[in-house]
Amino acid sequence: MNNLSAQAVAVENHRNKLAAMLAVMAVQIDAALQESNEPAATLVETAHALGKATETVARCVFDFSGSPSQVFQDLMMLHDNMHEHAAKASTAIQFHDRLVQCLTHVCSSLNYVSEFLASGAEMKPVEWDNLQARIRLTLSMEQERELFDLLNGKGPASKPAGPRGEEDKIELF
Repeated sequence: MNNLSAQAVAVENHRNKLAAMLAVMAVQIDAALQESNEPAATLVETAHALGKATETVARCVFDFSGSPSQVFQDLMMLHDNMHEHAAKASTAIQFHDRLVQCLTHVCSSLNYVSEFLASGAEMKPVEWDNLQARIRLTLSMEQERELFDLLNGKGPASKPAGPRGEEDKIELF
């Protein structure tokens, strides 16, 4: 085997190892995401129950409004506290959902790159463009697509960095 053939075999071997490494990373992320689903579902259920409980407490408080003022005040404090916690739990749930979506997209991208490398496809511009298009199609959040386009030279020339704006606030469901 000549020196050029040995180099080609070495490059192919490194390519296969890189593809395998990317696939392992994607599996690790996916496993972590799957483990978070059950606790997140419990948090969702708890947040909804807490929200309903605050409504019940509010109805009871107003029913007891003729009772001693201390009972009324204590129940109102309990209601306000529970309502505040329910809102925070809902925000946390939405954050978790957004995190899961983002990491799911990372897993898909890692798998696509791994498959691309393992396929032995030539790394010509058209193949890279096809890979990028395939990856971009998996992105469901506008912020992800904008970042993807920006990093691939297809977005605006410069996007101001800084604190998150109104458009990035987490929406409650």
